[in-house]
Amino acid sequence: MEREGGKSKTWNRHTLIWITPEGRQYAAEHILPWQWEKEDTASMAWKRLLVQDAEVPGIICRQPERKEGFWLAGFSHWEYQSGSRMRMQAYVPEEMVWKSCSPFELCDGGEGKRLCEKYPELKQAFEAARHYGVDLGIYGSTALEWVTKQPYRNQNSDFDLYVRAGDLQGFGRELQRLEENKGVHFDVEVEIQGFGVKLKEYLENRKTFLAKGLYEVKLLGTEDTGRMI
Repeated sequence: MEREGGKSKTWNRHTLIWITPEGRQYAAEHILPWQWEKEDTASMAWKRLLVQDAEVPGIICRQPERKEGFWLAGFSHWEYQSGSRMRMQAYVPEEMVWKSCSPFELCDGGEGKRLCEKYPELKQAFEAARHYGVDLGIYGSTALEWVTKQPYRNQNSDFDLYVRAGDLQGFGRELQRLEENKGVHFDVEVEIQGFGVKLKEYLENRKTFLAKGLYEVKLLGTEDTGRMI
């Protein structure tokens, strides 16, 4: 499941990173405020505590700029404050990241089987992925709960899946059937040229798709995705 000494060339959005104590201390001193949020002493206090919690991995998120040797990472707690999940962003020195794991690596080898044992709702999704030749990974609250064993998911949580390659049309139809018949909800991104596109948008009859990358958000056309309309 885990990759020691993760190389940044494989990092993309949703990659989980584990950070040394020194790196967490650096991050606590380089928190990036949310644009819409008014920072105060109380919010900065819990954010510093969160980023220094060794139990919580960082998540590589969209980078507002290229900073050589540094990465902006998100940190999310399983607890809520005033109805919102406690989360924040901070810069982390790359040299102080000692382990990384992509959404696909989280499902490597026997991890997929163990995931299905914990989340039976995922079994048919994994079977569909194998049938349609789709690479399947997990991200978001599903990934965080899996690696920390803390209650990130609740009764309203979707299963966050990250996929690539294969027959995405067939795979998407199978997930839709599961949602309709089993009451399971999926939030699925397709990786295309390093960008993430919502699967439901990708499968719609449209000529362009909103794609989220590591450094930018842009529109991809059907000529970029190889999808015929």
